[in-house]
Amino acid sequence: MPSRADIHPSEMKDFLPHTMLIDVVATTETERRFRMRLVGTHIVDGFGQEVTGKFIDEINTGGQMESLLEACMKSVQEKAPVYLSGVMVQQTPAGTRFSFERLGAPLSSDGQNVDMLLIAAVLQHLPAK
Repeated sequence: MPSRADIHPSEMKDFLPHTMLIDVVATTETERRFRMRLVGTHIVDGFGQEVTGKFIDEINTGGQMESLLEACMKSVQEKAPVYLSGVMVQQTPAGTRFSFERLGAPLSSDGQNVDMLLIAAVLQHLPAK
């Protein structure tokens, strides 16, 4: 597995707005929480708020909490990329809806244990229902 040191932001400037780095935080031997270390502007716009520094389970994920946490955990357990897509509905007066596609890749500082996820995401606003 690549490590965070293998990722060079200067080589991916065009993609940074669509990128997240998520810390994998062990709470027990088998339990994990996922903290948003870096969140690109495209993704922040989709959430409608700054989410950097927050855990995924602390933010409004538009009804996708379970699937997002499962995708993150699957990357950790299988040490492999995981693709996820769906529709989120943000809890705003207008009920903003958007489709999303995300690919999460595991990163490891020791080559064995996943301690960070590199996420690429594309969000597209959908018309109101």
